[in-house]
Amino acid sequence: MTKRLDRSRVARGFVFGAAVVLSAGAAAQSVVQIVPSVSTRMTFTDNVDASADGESDWLFEVSPSISVRRTSGRINGNLDASLRNVVYANSDDRNSTFLALRGRGEIEAIERLLFVDVGASISRNNQSLFSGRSGDDPLNTSEDNEVRSFNLGPRLEFALGKSAKGRVGYRNQWLSGGGSTLSNRRTETLSGMLQDGEAFGPFGWSVSYDKVDSHYDESDSKASRENGRVGLSYTVTPQVILRASVGRESNNYNAGRTEEGSTHGVGFDWYPTTRTSVTAFTEKRLFGRGYDVQVAHRAQRSSWRLSYVRDYTSSEEVVSESLEDYYYRLIYDSLATQFPNPVQRDAATRALLNQSGITGSGLQLGFITNAQYVSRALRGDFTLSGVRNTLTFSVYRTERSRVAQDLIVSAADDFFNLDQIRDKGMIISLNHKLSGFSTLTAAVARSNVQGSGAGAQDSKRTTLSLGVAHKLGPKSTGGLTYRHQKSDGSTSYTENTLTATLGVRF
Repeated sequence: MTKRLDRSRVARGFVFGAAVVLSAGAAAQSVVQIVPSVSTRMTFTDNVDASADGESDWLFEVSPSISVRRTSGRINGNLDASLRNVVYANSDDRNSTFLALRGRGEIEAIERLLFVDVGASISRNNQSLFSGRSGDDPLNTSEDNEVRSFNLGPRLEFALGKSAKGRVGYRNQWLSGGGSTLSNRRTETLSGMLQDGEAFGPFGWSVSYDKVDSHYDESDSKASRENGRVGLSYTVTPQVILRASVGRESNNYNAGRTEEGSTHGVGFDWYPTTRTSVTAFTEKRLFGRGYDVQVAHRAQRSSWRLSYVRDYTSSEEVVSESLEDYYYRLIYDSLATQFPNPVQRDAATRALLNQSGITGSGLQLGFITNAQYVSRALRGDFTLSGVRNTLTFSVYRTERSRVAQDLIVSAADDFFNLDQIRDKGMIISLNHKLSGFSTLTAAVARSNVQGSGAGAQDSKRTTLSLGVAHKLGPKSTGGLTYRHQKSDGSTSYTENTLTATLGVRF
C-alpha cells in the first residue's frame, strides 16, 4: 500500500472526475445542478497534536470544490468533491494535499428494468473512538486516516403478474486505506427478493436471499455470511400489515469454521398517517435475537426518528453513510412545508447542514476496523425548523461485539484488545438567523466510550462550538467559529480552536 499520496496524481484525478461530471451534465442542462466553488480556512489551535502536551499552531487551507446534483432523467445522483490543500505554519511535515469526495448515483440502463448503482467516498477521519479528535473533525488531515471506498453493481427490478415484484442485485465494494489498521478488501454482495403482498387477497408472500463475501488481500482470508428467508404477510387494514418469516443462515466467522442454523421472526408495519410510519421486526439469529425497529414522523415544521437495530455489520456499512448523509435526510424532511420544491429544499438543507456545527461535533456513526461485529444501536433524532431557527437534537447508544477475531491485523485497531465496545452520546445544535445575511450557530456534544476484553479503555469527550456566518455577496460567505474540545480517559487533552472561513461559489 502506498504510504504517501502523490499530489500530481490526486490533482489529475480531481480534474478528470470533474470533467466527466461536467460533460455528463452538458447533455442535460435542464436537470443538472453544477456548483463550482473555492473555500479558504485559517485556523488557530492551541493543541495541534490533540494530546496531553500538544503545542499551538496555525493551519491554512485552500480547497477548490465542485458539487453536482441530478434528480431526474435516467441518470440520478450527487457528487461533492474538493481538493484540500492544508499548510501548517510550524509543522511542515503535516502539510498535505488530498482529494475528499462523496458521491452516489444510479443509471437506468434499460427503462424500468436494469439499473447500475455507483458510489465512491474518500475521507480522512480519525480511526479510533478512544484517542485523537472526533472522527469527522476538519483538522484530521493525516494520510494515515484516509479511507477510500468505491462500489459498483447492476440491479434488476421487474414485475410478475398483477402484483408480484422482484429484485436481483450484485455489488462489488472496494475498501482501502486507514494506515495499517485496515486491510485492503473487496466485498461482494449478492441479493435477491421476490414478493407479492396481494397474492391471496389479504395474504402475501416473499422470498429473499443475501450473500456477503469479504476478501481480505493482506491476510489472504475470507469472511462470508448468507441468509435465506421465506415470508408471509397479512394485511389487516391498508395501514396495518403483519409479517412473519422462516429461514436459514450461515457464516464462517468462528475461525473460518462454518456455523449455520435456522431463523424465524415476526413483525408488523403500521402507517397511521401519510406522515407517520412504524415498522418493527424481531428474529432469532445465529448471534441471538435480531431487531429492526424504525419509527418516523414528519410534522409541518419538524421531523422525528427513532430506531433500534441489532445485526451483523462491518466497516463497509460505516463508510457507506456519512454523518452529513444521515442529518441531510432528517433536515430535508423537516423543510417539506417551507420548501415544497425539491431543488430549493435540497439547497436549503445543504446550507443549514454546512452551518449546523454537526461536523467536528464529536458525534460519529462508527469507526473503521478490520473486524466483523454484531452491533446493537439505539438512536433518536429530532429536528425543528422555523422561520429563523433550526434546532437539531440527537441521542444514541451503541454496543459492538467482535466476531471473526482472526481478521485483526493491527494493534491500532480498536478491537485489537477489546471484545466489546459501548458508546453513548448526544448532540444539540441550534441555527439562528440573525438577519437576512447573518446566521448564528451553537452546538454542544457529549460522548462516552468504554471498551472491555483482554484490555480496557475508556474515553469521555465534550465539544462546544459557537460560530457566525455572514453573506458577503450573492455568491460569497464568510464565517468565524470558536470550538472547545475536552477528552478524558485513555487519552486526555484539551483543545481550543478559532477558525475563519471564506467561500466563493461560481
